[in-house]
Amino acid sequence: MSHSPATANRQSSISQQIVAVDARYNAYRVTSNPQHRTLYLRRRTQLLRDLQYSNKFDLTIRKDYLKTRSSILHKRFGLDRSHSPSFRNLSSMSSCRHSMDSLTGSAAHVKGHHRNTSSASGGGFLAPPMEGGHEGLVPTANAQASRKMAGDTSLIENYEFQGMYHIFDHHKGSVTALKFAHDDRTRLAISSTDGTLTVCRLEPCPAAVEHTLTGHTKSVTDFDWSQSNDFIISSSIDGTVRLWNIDTGTCLRSISLGAEVYCCRFQPSNNNMFVCGTAKCQLHAFNVSTGKSYKGGGGKTNGPVSCVSFDRSGEVLWAGDSKGFLYCFCFHMASGRMQRTKRTLVSLGNQITSISLRSWMSREARDPSLLVNCMQNGLLLFRINPDGSLVLKRQFSIKHTKEHIQSIFCPLMSFRQGACVVSGSEDLSVYFYNVDEVQKPMVNKLQGHSAPVIAVSFNYNESLLASGDSTGTVIVWNRQE
Repeated sequence: MSHSPATANRQSSISQQIVAVDARYNAYRVTSNPQHRTLYLRRRTQLLRDLQYSNKFDLTIRKDYLKTRSSILHKRFGLDRSHSPSFRNLSSMSSCRHSMDSLTGSAAHVKGHHRNTSSASGGGFLAPPMEGGHEGLVPTANAQASRKMAGDTSLIENYEFQGMYHIFDHHKGSVTALKFAHDDRTRLAISSTDGTLTVCRLEPCPAAVEHTLTGHTKSVTDFDWSQSNDFIISSSIDGTVRLWNIDTGTCLRSISLGAEVYCCRFQPSNNNMFVCGTAKCQLHAFNVSTGKSYKGGGGKTNGPVSCVSFDRSGEVLWAGDSKGFLYCFCFHMASGRMQRTKRTLVSLGNQITSISLRSWMSREARDPSLLVNCMQNGLLLFRINPDGSLVLKRQFSIKHTKEHIQSIFCPLMSFRQGACVVSGSEDLSVYFYNVDEVQKPMVNKLQGHSAPVIAVSFNYNESLLASGDSTGTVIVWNRQE
């Protein structure tokens, strides 16, 4: 039986809301067998999808069912939604504006090789700035441009989720990274400890795996899309970095570094260059076309390099290592040379697992920021000073002691009323935090995974969020439009 597009959209919305209700209470219903949570939700999604395409889907009955089921589950488990957030957002936050000209100017005039080490006592984190100091994210009364671009919606409305769009479970090992393609809402790439990468297509329905990229002989640790989405580079424990053609799914080049490679990134302004970090505490810059490293194109760290990130211009490179240090390098695009300008100790002996840089491209404020995951139960937000030094602005509590947990800035935060970051966690949940809220920063919490959530990724318009866990399961969540 065929349905009009409007009817099909309403049916899909009701189905996703039903799954959302189940996911909200799923962690409390199946406490002794976490692996059953994802199986239950997957089967629930399949049954609702089958029902949607049959002639038995009555919108009125399904709406009544949704209301009744929500009420029964709420009474059964006695959950106070103000203390057990899941799909609904629980707090609003004041309007924030974020921006930065770039780090290019400040990085370009740094001369010589300088070090600036800030240590925390007892293996703790850097101390936050004193009250009354410059906080950077300062809302202004007349900053209306970003509000209008977001449709003047609140943060609560921005991050409501209707349910699960799709579940992938084709990987046999833990997810190590996942990323949507640039300016593409439907293509998602996933890397795994099973030694493969997959490129998935989410539209048209049903979602499917387009290509499986095979060639690495050990765990794939990281990957990056080229700006044109034509290529992917990947790093691996097998000591190689590989370049892949996405249209054909073939490996174009394999570069051996002689040591385990933990991270890699294309140079954003010149995708014929990439940088990778190794277990030998080295950063290397390579030419993609020739496969050769640049003379002098390297950098040293105290410990094995665990993550890297470029700023928007590609002239500043940030790196984190397994000993808890963050490093700032000036990157010379013509020669591939790196010059270390700052070193900051975040938490001694606790590995840095993720770095995200935000230039805050907005008219109303300037505040370049660094989002960092550290293996001491910490999601940290730093303000970047003009000289490359860091000041801790916010610290959010997540369970993180052993997994390679990653986080992201929400891509449309510059145009929302409020700024939000998202992180995985070892407590099987996905967390949303308001970076400008001190008392109750948690905005939302998604539950549905049966294992630690390793990686998260929004597509460019925030319509879909993907989260991957240590069992290889990837859940694609559908955000409320």
